Amino acid sequence: MTASFFPWDAIIGYLKSAGVQHLFGLPSDDLKIVSSLPSSGMDFILCKDQRNAVFMAAGYALTTNQMSVCVVGKGPALSNTLTGLLEAKNLGAPLLLLALGTGGDKLGTRSFQEADQISLVKPLVKWAYRVEHADRLVWAMERAAFLAINGAPGPVYIELPENLMDQPVPTGFQFTPPEKLSCSPSRRELDASWGIIENARRPLILVGGGMKSGTGDVIERFANQHGAALFATASGRGVVDEDHELFCGVAGLYTDLSLRQIWKESDVVITLGSRLEETATFEWDILLQDTPLIQVNVNLEDFAHEYRGIKVLGDGYAAVEQWLERRGQEPDGVWLETIRSCKQEAFSHRAIYLEELKKTPGIHVPELLDMIQTEFPENLVLLQENGLQDMWSYFYPYFRFAQGSLSIVPSDQTSLGFGAAAALGASVATQRPVVALVGDGAFNLFCSDFMTAVEYQIPLIYLVLNNGGYGWLQNQMNYKHLTGQSLPFVSEEAKTGIQIPQYEFVESLAIRSKGEAREQLQLAWQKYQENKLVIVEVYADLADVHEKISHVYGDFPLYEQQASKN
Repeated sequence: MTASFFPWDAIIGYLKSAGVQHLFGLPSDDLKIVSSLPSSGMDFILCKDQRNAVFMAAGYALTTNQMSVCVVGKGPALSNTLTGLLEAKNLGAPLLLLALGTGGDKLGTRSFQEADQISLVKPLVKWAYRVEHADRLVWAMERAAFLAINGAPGPVYIELPENLMDQPVPTGFQFTPPEKLSCSPSRRELDASWGIIENARRPLILVGGGMKSGTGDVIERFANQHGAALFATASGRGVVDEDHELFCGVAGLYTDLSLRQIWKESDVVITLGSRLEETATFEWDILLQDTPLIQVNVNLEDFAHEYRGIKVLGDGYAAVEQWLERRGQEPDGVWLETIRSCKQEAFSHRAIYLEELKKTPGIHVPELLDMIQTEFPENLVLLQENGLQDMWSYFYPYFRFAQGSLSIVPSDQTSLGFGAAAALGASVATQRPVVALVGDGAFNLFCSDFMTAVEYQIPLIYLVLNNGGYGWLQNQMNYKHLTGQSLPFVSEEAKTGIQIPQYEFVESLAIRSKGEAREQLQLAWQKYQENKLVIVEVYADLADVHEKISHVYGDFPLYEQQASKN
């Protein structure tokens, strides 16, 4: 007689062999996982909302650079995860979603909560598979985990039909944990790109989110060797030390006006691990008209074909290490001076702006960011949303990620509430301090899982910028001089304060003025060290926006030149 065990025993057994320590989600009627978990030593973070559960799992994956796992039910439970999968796909978060599905014995009969789940998730994952036979279950788990972490990481999906979950799974085999494979570029592509790099006098390196799995300072050493300016995309921040003398900020929409000149004068742009989405390439059509691009990516679909230049298929770190072994020209002194003077101007503008803010009442986000960098440890994990006020943190040098810190932002999809929920996953994943900078709209959307943080005693610090609602939309309406009395996106009532439930584990603080800000942040840090969930409500002014956001038109601001003509 062949030995066997139940499907959830096989699933949990495989996940344990793969090193998974935590699961996120909300199981539905199939609760057999409950009996399979205790002996595994794994923790299940039971969430209130499936959308938040996937966000949390994504935050966990982005913090650890390892596959995370989310478990949900069928039908609407699965459809609730779609926004999370959209974010996970665009963020490159290795995530395994396990969902129950209608049994094969009932498919097509209008069974309760029956839905074509594979069709729903397929555009949002690297691989979607419905396990029809028990003897394919472990194979599916092994393949899903392998695909999630290899190539460009991303989400994968396995559907577990209800009738499968009662069938025995054969034993007698060894689980195969996923192996991370290397992906070195070809010699031909490296040589072709080197032909441009070795003759460049004004090189620029752009680091994307695809480089976050790396460690060490290989990119900084490459920049030093060639005197290259260093930029990051929003999702690529933290890959290189932002206190490095050649680091110049964030690309595209978030480039400080003083640093645009560096893009304009560069004679080659080397992009590492970036899909070059619209936010990162804002204004490139006028700044890089004759500048060749060298793109390095591990996934063919990530290459942008709008730009001329060379495409290198492979791991960005492997490419840089290969180039480091070659000797090009010495760094150009004039180019280094351009980088230095542009950075000096950016820092000078920031200092002048902070001085001007001291003369104004209230608290402004640049002042808050300045205090965060002095009052909280450098090795923090900062989760951000992408709202009107928290967007200040995307602008260097208003916020800088020092070596050892970690930045997690939404993808270019900018799903509201991602940062607020992902912060819980990040805090579960690490012992480092976790701080979430979120707007009140995002925080309110996440609040269904506030109790999850309380129940599981997950400590972190929320800095909630309260501008009274959806400030981005209100700012656009004000810019277009539209009257909003019938459709207000912010309200005075909402500005009176967010409602924080009172628990012993929760510490509620408020910052209404710059005079009390530093003391409240110090208190927040003290309470966090006491293992508490700290909510700091910061009263934000709707007009407190970066100059590049002040002339918003649709999704993006006008180009600097166009805006100046209006």
